[in-house]
Amino acid sequence: MKNYIVLLRGINVGGRNKIKLADLRDHLVQLGFQDVQTYIQSGNVCLRSSRSSQEITKKIEKLLIENFKLDSKLIKVLTLCIDIYKSVIEEAPKGYGENPDEVDYRYDVLFLMNISPDEAMQEIDVREGIDRSWKGTHVIYYRRPGPTHPDYTKSALSKLARKNIYQSITIRNWKTTMKMWELINK
Repeated sequence: MKNYIVLLRGINVGGRNKIKLADLRDHLVQLGFQDVQTYIQSGNVCLRSSRSSQEITKKIEKLLIENFKLDSKLIKVLTLCIDIYKSVIEEAPKGYGENPDEVDYRYDVLFLMNISPDEAMQEIDVREGIDRSWKGTHVIYYRRPGPTHPDYTKSALSKLARKNIYQSITIRNWKTTMKMWELINK
C-alpha cells in the first residue's frame, strides 16, 4: 500500500460542479481505497492504495462521472504518489510561504496535468515587480500580492484562466499544500 494525494480540478468552484466531500469519501472507500481523508471543499484527498497513480486517476474520474452530476469536461483528477508530493514540498523556493498568515502575499502551487513545467512557464504571465514564479520539477510556484497589498489587483495570474493551458493546471495555496502533506504523514 502506498500513500497518495489526489487533487480534483473543477469541483465546488463558483457554485458549479458541487460535490459533498463526505459523499466522495464514501464512494472512495467503496472502491477499496484505504485511510481516505478529505480536506476543505476544493477537492483535496489523501488515501492509501496498492494501485498505481494512473489507475487511481482513471478509477476516480469514472467514479465522478457515474455518481455525481458534473460538467465532466471541466473535471480532472491528478494523483501524486508521496515521493512526488514530497519533492513539491522540498523544492519550494527558500522562504516560500514561510508566513502563510502574511496578508501582503499569496503563495500558490500550480499543479500540472499532462504538461511539463517548461511548457507551463511559457504560458504563465508574471507582472514585473508584482508577481514572481519559480519552476519546479512537477509544479510552478507562484507568489502574488495579497488582498491588503497595494498591487493586489495587478497580478497577472488571473490571465491564466483565459488560456487553454489552464485546463491542465489545478491550483492550491501553500497552506493547503502543506496541510495535505501533514495529513498524508499522520
